[in-house]
Amino acid sequence: MKKVTVAIADTNSVRRANLEQSLQGEQDIKVITNVLSRELETSGERRLKPRTDMTEIEDVIARIGQLKPRILFVHLHESPGGFALLEALYREYPETLLVLLTDESAKEEEILQALATGVRGCMDHEATRAYFLKAVRVVDRGEVWVTRKMLGKIMDEVLH
Repeated sequence: MKKVTVAIADTNSVRRANLEQSLQGEQDIKVITNVLSRELETSGERRLKPRTDMTEIEDVIARIGQLKPRILFVHLHESPGGFALLEALYREYPETLLVLLTDESAKEEEILQALATGVRGCMDHEATRAYFLKAVRVVDRGEVWVTRKMLGKIMDEVLH
């Protein structure tokens, strides 16, 4: 069985640890790293050092290129460059499927804009373990992961 590799881009260590714990222990999922950390470690195997000759966005993009995760969870308000990072990741690594992590401060317009940049899913960072696991598997199959309410907003955008 091929494992789905998952990376997490969230500078909040508590949120990141909760998500990592939610995803670990599954035979079909491998959490490889937090791509925003300046002292990255991937399962104790190797260190990825930050490059000082790059912007923070370029550094994150380079790390994604090295790690090649199938799915990348990105917290919009905690990632460098926000939408610019999402657009660059989608352009450079379309095979890496982005899932946006949000909280109550996220505006519907921001989520719609993120989806328009190629994000494949959106979910609350406080979702249950079962939802995170299901989201990984659904997105890995090529489907999208959004709430029904957001699906209605997407349909409104398409129709108008």
